[in-house]
Parts: sequence; structure tokens; C-alpha cells
Amino acid sequence: MKIDKKKSLKWELIRFAITGVVCALFDYLVCQLVIMGFNAIKADALLTTIISTGAGFVIGVILNYILSTYWVYQNVDKNQNTKSPLFITKFVILSIGGLLVSVGVMLLCNLVCESSFNINIVDVSLMELIKLNGFAFLAQGIFWAYFISFCLKTLAGLIFNYITRKLILYKAPKKEEENHE
Repeated sequence: MKIDKKKSLKWELIRFAITGVVCALFDYLVCQLVIMGFNAIKADALLTTIISTGAGFVIGVILNYILSTYWVYQNVDKNQNTKSPLFITKFVILSIGGLLVSVGVMLLCNLVCESSFNINIVDVSLMELIKLNGFAFLAQGIFWAYFISFCLKTLAGLIFNYITRKLILYKAPKKEEENHE
């Protein structure tokens, strides 16, 4: 029976990782679109970071709730109403916690990049880099600094989200006596 549980947890983690990648891609695309728009109006870097991360968050949390509820967490206590307003509110509140972790990591990465490499990663627009450099943008330090920072931000958010969702929201049914055969 332990093998089944491990297999179940393994597949849940795989589904969670796939969901994370899909949501991160949507987050990234939305962030890039917002950054592009804010760069066009020469907005403040902090404002750009907060709004672009927030916009990606909104799209990501909606997609993440849908995938988590209907696909990722399949071993959920039947007493939990995952579609109730209270559950959705808890999901959003915990997701805001994940957002704060993500914003904090991104701002910390920007601080490191600015102080160490004189690169402001919050001003990065993939479309602008491609327009200016073609696909040589892949050789640009600013792209890689942003990409690595984005990955770190996403990883921190994923870890926070999995732990909080597994321990607080999508609880597995309580174990029954193992003596039943």
C-alpha cells in the first residue's frame, strides 16, 4: 500500500510541476506584455515590477486554481468543498502569500543585479531585446539575468504554493485503520 501512496504523491508532484510550468509561462508572457507597455511610457522600475508581477499573478492564480482543483490534487478529503467561496478565498489569500514571496525574490534579484552587474532586470522586455538584437538577445547578460531571476522567483513561489496548498487546502483523507483487510 505504501508504494501506491508514493506513486500517488509522485504523480501529484508531476501534475503540480506541469501546472506550475504552464502557469509560469502565462505569468511570463503577461509580465513581458506589461513590461513592454510600461517601458513605452518610461514608468518607474518599482511600479513596473509590482504591476507586471501582479498582472501575471492574476492570470496565474485563476489558471492555477482551475488546474489544482480539477487535475492536480486528486486525493482530497471528500468533506472539503473545493468550489466553495470560503475555499476559493483561502486559495487566493495563500496565493497572495506566494505572490509576496515572488515579488520579494524578484526585487532581491534586481538589487543583486543592480549592485553587482549594473543591470536593472525589471526593465527587460523580451520583444525590445529581439527588436534591437534579433536572436542575438540570447547572448545578452541582461536577458539571462532576468531569466535566472524569473526562474528563482517562480521556484520560490512554487515551493510556497505546494506546501501551503498541500498542508492547508487540499488535505488528503485521514488514514483509516491499517488493520482493515
